[in-house]
Amino acid sequence: MSGVTPTPSTRRWTHTAPAESTVATFVRRRLHSWALELGVSDSLVDDIVLGVYEALANVVEHAYRSAPEPGTMTITAAYEHETLTVTVSDTGTWRPPTPTTNRSHGLQLAAAVADDLVVDHRPGFGTIVTATWMNPVSAGRSRSATRSS
Repeated sequence: MSGVTPTPSTRRWTHTAPAESTVATFVRRRLHSWALELGVSDSLVDDIVLGVYEALANVVEHAYRSAPEPGTMTITAAYEHETLTVTVSDTGTWRPPTPTTNRSHGLQLAAAVADDLVVDHRPGFGTIVTATWMNPVSAGRSRSATRSS
């Protein structure tokens, strides 16, 4: 769908929810639909959804580990200036993975499928994970498809 310009109503999506693993299904479906409405290719949408899922899992696993109740996370997706940006933010206290779990690869996977990934740990204020994809509408194919060619 090269040359497609998304309508203003679809350029931004935001959702705040409890930091629980059950929320990920809704976010994945909604983000998937939103990106397809923009004209992003199916394969790149899969990369975007995978990267965001890993950022969500990071919040659920690390941000509120010691809190008695799950906190909240906010997911914001925006398409501006031919760049798709998704942020996943929380107000929790980040905790590193325990050495015995061998489960610290989620953000590495998110970084592999995004054009850029920034993790901003803000002690006392939470964490913001920002993933960006450049020219996702005009690219018409995923980075993973490009890597395998």
